[in-house]
Amino acid sequence: MNTAVTVQREVAALAIVHHANQYIVTDGYDNRVGISGIVGTSSSQTGLLRVLKLHERYGVPFSLHISGTFLESLAWYGPEFLSEVNRLAGLGLLELIGGSYAQNMMRFFSPEHNLRQINEELLLYQSLLDWDPKRITTFWPTERLWETEAMAPVLTSGQLLNGGYKHVVIDDRLLHSTTGNPSPRQLYDYDHSWDPVNFQMHRIKNGLGLCALPISFGLRRNIPPRTREDLEKTQAQLEWILDINSDYDNQLVAIYADDMEKVAGVGWDARGPLQFEATLRWLSENPFLQPVKLAEWAATHRAGSERQIDTGAYAELVDEFGAGENYESWYYDPRWSLYRNYYAWSEARVRELDSRGADPALIQLAWKILLATTWQTAWHTPRTGAHGENLSDEGPSAWTRAIASHSRIAVIIAEAAHWMTNKCDLAHADLRDLDSDGEDELVLKNDKLFAVFSPRNGGRLVYLFTVNNPPGRLVIGNPIDDWNLLEDLHAYMDVPPNHPGALADVGYEHDNYSTEIRVPYGDTVWARLSNSEKKGAGFGILKNLSLGKSESTIRTEYSLPNSLTKLSTEIGFSPDYQQLLRMGPSAVEECSPAKGIRGWSNEGVTVGARLDGGYAIWDKPRQDRFGHGYLLRVTGFRGFTVWIGAED
Repeated sequence: MNTAVTVQREVAALAIVHHANQYIVTDGYDNRVGISGIVGTSSSQTGLLRVLKLHERYGVPFSLHISGTFLESLAWYGPEFLSEVNRLAGLGLLELIGGSYAQNMMRFFSPEHNLRQINEELLLYQSLLDWDPKRITTFWPTERLWETEAMAPVLTSGQLLNGGYKHVVIDDRLLHSTTGNPSPRQLYDYDHSWDPVNFQMHRIKNGLGLCALPISFGLRRNIPPRTREDLEKTQAQLEWILDINSDYDNQLVAIYADDMEKVAGVGWDARGPLQFEATLRWLSENPFLQPVKLAEWAATHRAGSERQIDTGAYAELVDEFGAGENYESWYYDPRWSLYRNYYAWSEARVRELDSRGADPALIQLAWKILLATTWQTAWHTPRTGAHGENLSDEGPSAWTRAIASHSRIAVIIAEAAHWMTNKCDLAHADLRDLDSDGEDELVLKNDKLFAVFSPRNGGRLVYLFTVNNPPGRLVIGNPIDDWNLLEDLHAYMDVPPNHPGALADVGYEHDNYSTEIRVPYGDTVWARLSNSEKKGAGFGILKNLSLGKSESTIRTEYSLPNSLTKLSTEIGFSPDYQQLLRMGPSAVEECSPAKGIRGWSNEGVTVGARLDGGYAIWDKPRQDRFGHGYLLRVTGFRGFTVWIGAED
């Protein structure tokens, strides 16, 4: 009788890592895909949800990094995506890996800043996805820009909510030294030879225990397979690893890692999901390939050797896009100097006001703005690549200039924080340039409220804070939400209308107003904003503002010129903006405690508006929601009065 001998064939490990990174975007753009298009639906052919469905269909596990700013956008506009992430994690198909909240280029920032970035991301994983930070052991550096000296001490710090990271994802080219001419890294960039060292985990020299997990250049370039040849290259490389794995005691891992939007067909080739599906189908049909979750694999395998990791990033960013090996060609570009200085001034001013006594909660919000406005620090628009533009001047991108410009809003929040702990019993009204944008803001404040108006931009109430009881809260204004290409700090954003503020007079949102402070301090302060657009239809609109001591509402008495019989104005509320960012809308409740009053409450703070008499009505706003906020519209006739206030 013949006895069959079963030969156990080796398996090769493959880790798929998706990087989902967006700012706090919304819908309604005329120049880009909005959040709904990015996420997609359960039945759409493109979008991030499509990628999740494909992994579930073929049973292929993966690792996922989501930037903190994108998490906050998803909580508001795409909660179904977050639910799917948790459901797949429960099925054992998904693990999360960490990163910095706003994807800043970490080597250019202080340890304190970077600690705040990383902890903010971990906090959002915990609050929005209910993931214990200690489960997050692997780190995704922004644009895979790595510098051991600057980053290792932060990533291993005991001050991190997860107790410190153990592994970091880098590009395989960084395993090769930059010393020499040509250097080993330059030689690897030239031939991309298959080398087992590129498929091993390595201890980072002087990395304080951190291990590097190298991304395979070949897999990154050939997944998703745009052509049959791309798929064949992926298959050949994985089969090569399979053949040699036993020689390395099964310690090799092939890592594909790149933007999730690429395989989702968002901003890249729309055929991405279909092409990615071909890869997943092949993997599911090949029993000798073992798809793994990267952090889980790393926890049960050992590092191959210790290697020095010289500063660097991925090949296209370094050479094709022109950022340089250390990113300094972009960060120190003279065209970025203005924005670099904006940030430096803002952080210094926040620190100064904090040192003089300030509400901790509002200072924390000021810091969050400082963190958010470093998103994709100093990114330039190249002429080539998936996000390149043929006619680009290859300078700083317009969207990153707009985001960085708004770092100065952190100072307004710090001013409110400082007033909260240094306030007096009287009401005050004054004109001063809080944010160093060259234009005076009108400030009304007392022991309950701190309000900031922009006369030059429609005479709008752009920020309102409660300063009565700690914690201080921002209840009008949503400064971290996407500004599209708008650099002006208080200008009305038309497309999409994402930052209305309050008292945004429909059709006159961009009009200039002159300011007259009639009573600057005392039991009640009075100020008047007058529409000064002599050639405009809104010329002569008056907003008479008053605030009394210990009052929690600002009275706005509208007076219309003879040319207008009615006027609509919109009021946007963001009840506890920081809470909305960190927790989404789950605790928000609409409230109408009495006739003529409408508003919202959120975790102990209520913000709303009240109409006076029969000269104004509630009308339908252009949209119910914006950014992280809710919108009301008032239409008034001739003269009418609106009260806006907040209580905690």
